[in-house]
Amino acid sequence: MNGLLISPETFDEKIQGKLRVLESIYRRWNKNLNLVSQQDEALIWERHIVDSLQLIPFFNEVNKLADMGAGPGLPSLPLAIACPDIDFFAIEPNQKKCALMQEIIREVRIPNFHILTERVERVYLSHMDVVCCRAFGEFTRDAKLAYKMLKPQGQFMTFKTEAYTEAPTGYERIESHPYSLPGIPRKYYVIVASKAGEA
Repeated sequence: MNGLLISPETFDEKIQGKLRVLESIYRRWNKNLNLVSQQDEALIWERHIVDSLQLIPFFNEVNKLADMGAGPGLPSLPLAIACPDIDFFAIEPNQKKCALMQEIIREVRIPNFHILTERVERVYLSHMDVVCCRAFGEFTRDAKLAYKMLKPQGQFMTFKTEAYTEAPTGYERIESHPYSLPGIPRKYYVIVASKAGEA
């Protein structure tokens, strides 16, 4: 048992193939855009693609998901490949990273992926089933930004290196799910906070 919440091997060959193409594109572009640190480059598959997929076990009747500060499309691009029935909205103000995401959508063929070249604070999205972020900002601030976009009972999901037990303002439940990545000794957590309100 390698400690993953979900393994990429659970997906069909077509999805696994697209995820590997995504990995090769990130490798190709990393020199120019500095997408991940040099020490992480060898671990793009584990540390970035497999890591991004760890939200999937907590999706419950998800139709629309927003990714705040998506950067080069993490976690939203791996998620969009693995979950073709969900509409993904990647929010990212950096033009170069948005251009890369556009390139990936074309090359890998990901029709369920939409890019918003804007700061999160200025985006008008609402009634999202899930709002997520990865390596974005401080937990309480991120939860507050997500809150405005979520439907009642919607979920804010993020990745952290520690567990959280106190639900942020406006949320009624919080869960911390530990996992570990192959070849990486440290423990990580998926944090899931449920917005209060009518179902």
